[in-house]
Amino acid sequence: MKRALLASMISMAFLAGCASEIAQYKADSFQEEGNPEGALKTLQAQLAKTPDDLQLRVRFQSSLLQYLSRLQNEGDQARARGDSALAISRYQQILSWEPNNQRAQEGIRLVEMGVRHSSMTKYAMSIKDTRTDEALTIVNQILAENPRNTEAQILRNDLESRKSREASLRPALAQALKSPISLQFRDQSMMSVFDIISRIGNVNFIFDKDVPPNLKTTIYARDTTVQDVINLILATNQLDKKILNDNTILIYPKRPDKDRDYKDMVMRTFYLSNADPKQVLSMIKQMVKTRDVYIDERLSMLVMRDTPDAIAVAERLIAAQDIPQSEVLMDVEVLEVSNADVLDMGIKYPSSVSATVYGNSIGTAPTITKNADGTTTTTPASSLTAGSITLDQLRNINSSDVLVNLGVPTITANFNQTKGKTNILANPKIRVKNRDKAKILIGERVPVVTTTVSNGTTTENVNYQDVGLTLNVEPILTVDNEISVKVSLEVSNITKTIPTKGGLLVYQIGTRRAETNMTARDGETQVLAGLLSRSEVDAGAGLPFLSSVPGFDRIFGTKSSSREKTELVLLITPRVVRSLPLPSTHITNFDSGTEGTMSTDPLRLRNSSAVIINNQGGQPAPYVPPAAPQPAPAPATPENYQQQPAVNPFVATPSPAPAPSNNQPTEPSKLEATPVPRGGGMGRR
Repeated sequence: MKRALLASMISMAFLAGCASEIAQYKADSFQEEGNPEGALKTLQAQLAKTPDDLQLRVRFQSSLLQYLSRLQNEGDQARARGDSALAISRYQQILSWEPNNQRAQEGIRLVEMGVRHSSMTKYAMSIKDTRTDEALTIVNQILAENPRNTEAQILRNDLESRKSREASLRPALAQALKSPISLQFRDQSMMSVFDIISRIGNVNFIFDKDVPPNLKTTIYARDTTVQDVINLILATNQLDKKILNDNTILIYPKRPDKDRDYKDMVMRTFYLSNADPKQVLSMIKQMVKTRDVYIDERLSMLVMRDTPDAIAVAERLIAAQDIPQSEVLMDVEVLEVSNADVLDMGIKYPSSVSATVYGNSIGTAPTITKNADGTTTTTPASSLTAGSITLDQLRNINSSDVLVNLGVPTITANFNQTKGKTNILANPKIRVKNRDKAKILIGERVPVVTTTVSNGTTTENVNYQDVGLTLNVEPILTVDNEISVKVSLEVSNITKTIPTKGGLLVYQIGTRRAETNMTARDGETQVLAGLLSRSEVDAGAGLPFLSSVPGFDRIFGTKSSSREKTELVLLITPRVVRSLPLPSTHITNFDSGTEGTMSTDPLRLRNSSAVIINNQGGQPAPYVPPAAPQPAPAPATPENYQQQPAVNPFVATPSPAPAPSNNQPTEPSKLEATPVPRGGGMGRR
């Protein structure tokens, strides 16, 4: 019975093992077909039948982890490119295997939020031109939920920039105030003049309470604009204005306290690309006279707070200075030509013969004993010392106590001649900015050890010296692309190595050096040559007297001669890579106001007008015509009736002017207007 049960269990285990292998084989087939989900279902079904199969469980878990990771990546990529349907499909596949998978649940939430945000963004873009504040509120809600929403970030920056431009936009006067007219007042109350101008130009004036009401002015203007007349009247009466909208002007006394109350201040941040922030700061303080300015060298940033006119001047100054520096490509060719001719011919004999006496330092001389068989045994002396013998040995010295040394006991016949020509060519190219230094080193750095002894302690320091070819260049590029180059060329080599008593090595270095300052055009090659090094060495050795006989010098001795010549040629070709980009004329030449006021809009009468102003009353100064002929004023027609009214009770008839010259034009006609009540179109603040 037990045997039958055991056999049955063995059979079941065998069958279970076979089923597990079959399931894994099927899973492999599904994987090869590109159906990982089918493979997982096969393994899951077999694992339900054999839950104790550890190998099958490990295979299932690893396959499931890889499959879910791939689905997660595909879902994230689909969500990133806006494919919501595919992303949700992948996340739902993950949840079908792991219902509590937090990454898949978060992915579905982000997809739904992205769809909602996309709809909100489209709506905000549709209303951004008409309802900017509402669009900005919607965008801020999107970024509060997803700060990384790129589309919402771009839209918010656009809306914020638009609001900033609208807030900082300076009101401009209506175009009607810029049309040409002709005016004539003499010793007239300034309030009355502004009354007339208010009706002509349809402009409202608001006066500060400190504007004197009894000011008078005299003005004769021909073919000018209302705006220019207002500017001239204010400038000649120590007044200033602030434009509130296209047809409203606030007039106040030109005093520092009133400027602080009425003049708007603008905060402007400049990010510099090429200029040095410290240099820009110094220029702004000196030229614009601003006080509230700050620089950040880390960001190359300059922050300035001043009036809009001062900011406009600073913008042009910075634009003229913040330009990229010009660059030059130095094309260098270095050619070193070496010629060598060495001749070594003759017979080399031994040059020395020496004899040395050896003695026994302890008195035991060498002995020779004759044996019975006829052989001899030699007992050598102990502790032989060259050049030292005893007196007893000296009395009995013989040829066996002397050793003769012939040095090199050979006679050598030399037949050697060597000729060589070496060309060393280097062609480095280096790019350098204008007025910067560049260095080219072709060679090696030799260690030089220095020893320092202090308080009985010896310290060794290792320094390195450049040996080889060293080229230093400093180009200076002018506006017309003419290049001035400072060149320093040095060629050095180790000619000898000298050991010191302390065991250190000292190098003897030969140097050839040239420095010059030359000028070249773009692409023009300059040659620096003539750095020659010549070496002639004659040496000989042989038997005394015999080697000096002419014709026998190479029989009884040997002679060698060496001829070496080295020439260095340097070719430099500067090539302009980037020229200095000169700013346009409106940046380098512009009006900047007066000594007391910074402004890019000068005080003048445009359209070739003529004006005579006298705030003290009396006769006007003679009118000087312009150089070129000017068009006559437009006739008084119903269309321009407000520019040429019929009656002007506020204007007194001017006194006769001095007799005009032949080329003086006729006096302009008087401005006429219908009387208006005091304060019509004007107000006092």
